Amino acid sequence: MKKAALIVLDLINGITENEHFKPYIEKHHTIANSNRLIAHARKNHQLIIFVKVGFSDSYVELAHRSPLMSGNKANGWLKLSDSSTAFHPQLDYRPGDAVVTKHRINAFYSTNLEAILNANEIDHLILCGVSTNFAVDSAARDAHDRNYFVTIVSDACASSSEENQEKALSILGMLAEVKTVQEVVS
Repeated sequence: MKKAALIVLDLINGITENEHFKPYIEKHHTIANSNRLIAHARKNHQLIIFVKVGFSDSYVELAHRSPLMSGNKANGWLKLSDSSTAFHPQLDYRPGDAVVTKHRINAFYSTNLEAILNANEIDHLILCGVSTNFAVDSAARDAHDRNYFVTIVSDACASSSEENQEKALSILGMLAEVKTVQEVVS
């Protein structure tokens, strides 16, 4: 029998309020759908890990060659010392929940995520969050290569557009099962 953990990716203020993601998140109720998964995981005593991207005030961890990430320093975005890296206020994050802080797109890269999963004998990851075509994709691919069984919850994930969401889920469906919240909780 698989032992699952829910991984909630980057549902932080600096991303959920970003003009590229906010319309999709609101239209598709990504936070509410993620909260349904969180409630289901809590009810079933599953491990929940909240993952956030963030940087120290000096941005010493920043991948300065990354076209996607380098703008954070120039714009003062995603500092761990400010509210941009706090979890969205409507997200059912609670003090004491497991938190992994990452400095790249991939939740496994140079983090303690795998140590937490191994310590809890997890072999099945249920992924939700933002963005489907970056953070969710990266975590799913890495988890797949590490021999985890992966489920991506399509309506608890968000991209910057319908097109990006559909493309990402289509490709990821070759590495993971793609389900809706209703399919996971029933």
